[in-house]
Amino acid sequence: MTSVAKTIASFSRAEGILAVLFGLGFVLGFLLTPLGVETRIQELRTPVFAAFFITIGLLLPLAGLVSLFLRKAKLAGVLAVIDASFSFLIPPADQAKFFFTVSPPPAVFVGEYILILVG
Repeated sequence: MTSVAKTIASFSRAEGILAVLFGLGFVLGFLLTPLGVETRIQELRTPVFAAFFITIGLLLPLAGLVSLFLRKAKLAGVLAVIDASFSFLIPPADQAKFFFTVSPPPAVFVGEYILILVG
């Protein structure tokens, strides 16, 4: 067994669930970037929002996964709450055209609401 496999095997049930949710959140966050299904990057109101989306969609789930592998479950829990709080606010703001000048495409619309359930 590799050290990563041993670490994963030593996770408690809650840590395992959190790791799966962080992984799903990272994948969905990636899909909601211009490399995935997001097509409105030219209509972004300010580049600061791009940094916000990258932080919430990619960096927080990745930091949560890393903290789980470093056996810092409390930090991972805090990151999960922060990420979920921001993920909950993104879809309504996106529908209100707060981030972009146009409405979200259907794939982004669905992906954001799935991210709420995962986050």
